Amino acid sequence: MMSRTILEFLDESVKKYADRPFLYEAKSGSEYTSLTYRQVQEQSKQFAAGLLSLGVQAGDRIALLSEGKNNWVIGELGILHAGAICVPLSVKLESEQDISFRLNHSETRMVLASDQQIAKLRRMKNAFPTVEQYILLDEEDGIEKDELLFDTVIEKGVQALTQNPLFLDERIQGVTPESLANISYTSGTTANPKGIMLTHSNYVFNAEQSVDHIKGIPSHFRTLLILPWDHSFGHTAGIYSFMKCGASIASVAMGKSPIEVLRNVPKSLKAINPHMMMSVPALAANFRKNIEAGIEKKGKRTATLFRKALKLAYTYNKEGFNKGTGARFWMKPLLSVYDRLIFSKVRQSFASNMAYFIGGGALLDIELQRFFYAIGIPMYQGYGLSEATPVISANSAHAHKLGSSGKPLPRM
Repeated sequence: MMSRTILEFLDESVKKYADRPFLYEAKSGSEYTSLTYRQVQEQSKQFAAGLLSLGVQAGDRIALLSEGKNNWVIGELGILHAGAICVPLSVKLESEQDISFRLNHSETRMVLASDQQIAKLRRMKNAFPTVEQYILLDEEDGIEKDELLFDTVIEKGVQALTQNPLFLDERIQGVTPESLANISYTSGTTANPKGIMLTHSNYVFNAEQSVDHIKGIPSHFRTLLILPWDHSFGHTAGIYSFMKCGASIASVAMGKSPIEVLRNVPKSLKAINPHMMMSVPALAANFRKNIEAGIEKKGKRTATLFRKALKLAYTYNKEGFNKGTGARFWMKPLLSVYDRLIFSKVRQSFASNMAYFIGGGALLDIELQRFFYAIGIPMYQGYGLSEATPVISANSAHAHKLGSSGKPLPRM
């Protein structure tokens, strides 16, 4: 398989899916708007040209500290078009020590930050001696002298490209498959965080492996990317795998605080009605809790029926790969009745398009796997390491065993 850059990867998708929606975002309420593949590429190039106008050099490190949103993707792709290296950081970082270690260790020159995150950074800027500029992803009044709005950088890029349409070309041509794309920091729970250096080809190759492993993602599929976008799982399995296939990514509707964003998840689910989602155990457990609470509200009769249906489904499904084998084959007609009476209604109330989850990030309790498999939204567990960009193995609709981490990806 030919090595390619993320920029070439994007270009291939734009040629195939130019006018298909790539990114969905809701800035207020649950009213989503979308950007097409063509628009995302155009804006990322404009942002890159703006970065060059600000003096960004090939190989410069630019950090990205934000909740998931359109400008997260456009910002990262812009950084890469500028020949720079993205340093994505977790929004869960709170202490000056945690943030300053990563910014100083990576020798970051600029930081892209959301409104929530810049409020955190302003009180500790003196701890980041290498940082020269902060670019705000959201509209904001009263910005400080070392801050610029994202749209201002875009405007600088548009002006530069209008004066010279080839302004960006040489920088793009200097990006190779072995160029660093990302410095991804580990959590640092046992020692100082490690900065994992990942190349363009690392991301492209793992995204293609992941897509091939699940036998493709239809271009009409949408996902609601609830996981942190800086996390290598969401980064590769979400953003780049969907980008390869012309499919669509939605962020959770924006809020003024992390709690408000979390509360927006149910209405975002309804608005986007995703076809598949990435999940971690804590999120899966919360989904189950909400589903069961909804069942209990419908009364004792419905709750009793649901528990009987679950018990039968657990027995019929066994470990997934061997469901309905042997004498259990005769349970299928009754299970079909239960599915029509109750499981189908659960799926309808949760997200009627949902085909499956991909689970990772930590061990997924087998009871959770059995539950979601029973209601008809399987949760296929995988395994990965940040150093592997990150997916190593995963279950899929075509080959799965509940309780396992699945088969290795092709060409692993």
